[in-house]
Amino acid sequence: MIGRINYWAISIFWFGVSVHWAAFLTIVMQVRTAELVAPEIKGTMLGVLSAAGAFISTVIELIAGPISDRSTSRWGRRRPFIFWGTLLSLPFILLFMVAPSFPLLVACFVAIQLFLNWANGPYQAVIPDYVPPERHGLASAYMGMMTLVGNLIGLALAGLTLNEPPILFAGLPYATRLLIVGAILVACLLLTMLWTVLGLREPAWLPNHPDEARLHWRHFVDILMNDYPNFRLVVLSRFAFNLGFYTVLFFLEYYLRDTMGLGTQAPFFAFLVMTIATLTGVLGNWWAGVLSDRTSKKWVIFQTVWMMGLATLLFLFANAMGWVYLLAGVFGFAWGAFSAVDWALASNLVPNHESGRYMAIWHISMTVPQVIAPLIAGALGDWINQAYGMGVGWRWGFMTIPVYLLLGAWLLRSVRERELSTN
Repeated sequence: MIGRINYWAISIFWFGVSVHWAAFLTIVMQVRTAELVAPEIKGTMLGVLSAAGAFISTVIELIAGPISDRSTSRWGRRRPFIFWGTLLSLPFILLFMVAPSFPLLVACFVAIQLFLNWANGPYQAVIPDYVPPERHGLASAYMGMMTLVGNLIGLALAGLTLNEPPILFAGLPYATRLLIVGAILVACLLLTMLWTVLGLREPAWLPNHPDEARLHWRHFVDILMNDYPNFRLVVLSRFAFNLGFYTVLFFLEYYLRDTMGLGTQAPFFAFLVMTIATLTGVLGNWWAGVLSDRTSKKWVIFQTVWMMGLATLLFLFANAMGWVYLLAGVFGFAWGAFSAVDWALASNLVPNHESGRYMAIWHISMTVPQVIAPLIAGALGDWINQAYGMGVGWRWGFMTIPVYLLLGAWLLRSVRERELSTN
């Protein structure tokens, strides 16, 4: 059994990653895109920016995962990737904040995705590598907590600093505040990465036979997982769930800005909405993470689906911020529960001998939806906004979310979980 200190060391890097991506995906990318492109195409251009970065992140994870499975570094299989990938991403975070043109903004974002996912791909394999199966739920609850708390802090940093007027760093020029946000994100990633790398105590891997360390082209391109149909269904269902999640995440700020009429105060209210969702998400996360070590993980996920679907359907009719806050709380509780259990289910079913490769494929079910969800909702939202008035499109863009959730639940229905010891 793994000690408490190791749970923290394993999961803390995900806190830094979550702070970074919460700030970027919810607010920083939106405000920087809106700065550099015409208002009538900002939804489409946000989709282009996201698509460029997520495509690179997908490719690099498929490369880094199999290589890390066969790494014989004295640092262990995963830690060198976590260290160097994070370190190389940091300058581009700062450059993103000062990029003077949209093409340069895209180039910086591609570099961030490339290097940070060189770290993230192998990092996904840490739980199946070192945590016994009967504790996957608890370990995943730690990861879920880091996700939720990291999201809250990232949103607070970006929302309170980049709002007009700003709550944090008031009196400083907008460009200076952007750089401050970038510097804090860099510091958070660096410190949490060092905590994980120094605290993980990962042993060096020594193959029993030279063939075990040999890479083959199929390790990089074979992502069909025909030999592991249960794991494949988990990946596909998570893909569908994340289409819904990233539709919310990418377009919440525009929904509040245009649909709810909050204008330049939208970043602050996006922070408030996501704060409520995060606080309720922490409750759902620990309830589901601990429960999933004692009962069916699928059953827990199915309970989250109907709650998230109901909340997003009601967004169609919300006409006051009080309703938005209430629905955010319901959605947040359900998503917090899902974020714990879905990691545990993947860890339960991943092939242990190639956990880096298969967890990299699993992580694609988070990165590729970052491409597809904004491309669909962004283009749909822009089209409806132009036809029926600014703001109408973002409301109907959220209508796609229950469809994605139902698809994810349908894909998960025939997954067979491994039976675990209750000792």
